[in-house]
Amino acid sequence: MSDALVQTVPLAAAHAGFSAFRAIVHGKAPVAHQPIDETPGIDRYAQGLADGQEMAAAAFAAERAHYQALLASAEKLQCEVDEELTQLIGESVLMLVSQIIETAPVDARWLNAQVKKAVGVIGDCDASRTLRLNPDDLALLSADELPLPVVTDDMLARGELRVDGSAGWIEHGRSSYLAALRGALSAGDTL
Repeated sequence: MSDALVQTVPLAAAHAGFSAFRAIVHGKAPVAHQPIDETPGIDRYAQGLADGQEMAAAAFAAERAHYQALLASAEKLQCEVDEELTQLIGESVLMLVSQIIETAPVDARWLNAQVKKAVGVIGDCDASRTLRLNPDDLALLSADELPLPVVTDDMLARGELRVDGSAGWIEHGRSSYLAALRGALSAGDTL
């Protein structure tokens, strides 16, 4: 092969009009290829770096605008607490639970379990404890099953009981549960 047939072409000149790379910025059309400036004294590396930084800044700005729009949409979806609706739901729950409690029968098994719970809270530290019950409830319990001396109290509703001690008393029963429910609903607590 002869040296006369081979022509030397700089690599930059060979690719000057052709490139398969097309930069894409989100939401924008591909950047058109710009021919390389052959002007002497221009630092092509610095120019390429500046172009790349400009493209990255444009992509970041577009992504940031999209992110901010997404955040604004998400903030619109946040629910606001409707106090009137909250109160209506609370009253409905309290009414339904009260109806269920009023119709539930007071039986010996349930009443024994309630007595054990109430007596267990006060413990053995107080020797002057007495158990107060509705007279109709006392008829359901046998005297040998009761852990404390019993006093009947007409003021207590069926299913209610009270354990009196020297330092105070413990009330237990359906009205206590309803009072706790009423308090939780008015305070907005989760149950």
